[in-house]
Amino acid sequence: MMTSQSESAFRAGEHWYRQLFEHMPVCIFIADLTATPPIIVEANRRAELVYGYTAAEFAGMPAANLIPEDARSAVLIIVQRVQQGQTVTAETTNQRRDCTRFPVRIVAAPAPTDARHMIVTVEDITAEAQRRSETEAIDAERHRIAHEIHDGVAQSLAGLRFKSALWSHLAEEAPPGARAVLDEVQAVLSAAIMDIRRAIFALRPVDLETLGFFPAVTQQVGDFGDQNQVVARLEITGPQESLPAIYELPLFRIIQEGLSNVSQHGHASAVLVRLTVDATGGAAVSVLDNGRGFDPSQLGPTDQRGHFGLRQMRERIVGLGGTLDIDSAPGKGTELVITLPPITQEDNHAWNSGAGHAAD
Repeated sequence: MMTSQSESAFRAGEHWYRQLFEHMPVCIFIADLTATPPIIVEANRRAELVYGYTAAEFAGMPAANLIPEDARSAVLIIVQRVQQGQTVTAETTNQRRDCTRFPVRIVAAPAPTDARHMIVTVEDITAEAQRRSETEAIDAERHRIAHEIHDGVAQSLAGLRFKSALWSHLAEEAPPGARAVLDEVQAVLSAAIMDIRRAIFALRPVDLETLGFFPAVTQQVGDFGDQNQVVARLEITGPQESLPAIYELPLFRIIQEGLSNVSQHGHASAVLVRLTVDATGGAAVSVLDNGRGFDPSQLGPTDQRGHFGLRQMRERIVGLGGTLDIDSAPGKGTELVITLPPITQEDNHAWNSGAGHAAD
């Protein structure tokens, strides 16, 4: 009786395994590591659709057939690491039956019940790679424009302001009206230079992916202070390694928007950004300035007084399950306090697998 029940349970488990294997939305391969190069033992339906081969054609096919020649050395290293018992995640290039190439993200691991086999999941990241390429092109153009503004218009205005200050000093005996005009010219030039500095800060991209989150935020706050002639400080507390990857880009944008509000509306001379990471994966950000402040109760649903960034920031935060509080009053500065809840390991893994990019 027990044997019959065991067999029934085994068959049920096998059935569910087959269902999962065949209907997963990513390509799955099982490969024989004892062959050189590894031989594909089995592939699911998604693999058939993506690569253009049938399941029968996949069986016994060298895995190298799916890899362009110039990418095979990198994949060989992945195979060697899997043979050593490691689980490897990497991005590389694969090719379809018609030899068209496409970028992929693969996760390769030893089969849990048979170390002679390797299980590989493959995700087509063509759309993601295209987004990255477009973003890089936009950032490069923004950097070029910022550089041209800094070396061109900004330098010319700074020189003109210096000359106007000299003219004002030399015009001590000039009629009061002339002095007033020179003072007005200096004020206009100072305001224009400040506006240009803000524009340069907004245009100049910070490479979050290359620098990493915490160095990028540090650079962002430092650049803001330099470009706006503001004393800008950043304080980071808590275990940095506990910050979920899903929060990095949204927090970066939130801090960026908070600083932008200080620049456009605060008229502050100092700003303090505090970033606190909780050991459970939650996070909190405070952006505190000593500017002119405002009455938060006057902000309507469309932010009629010009604080459009606050609406965008609130939508971003609410989408992540967080909160945004504004503590401000006319003449008393402003503090934005943002909290984001802890993230489960499952959600963080989903982000790392590419499911969370919509948060931007």
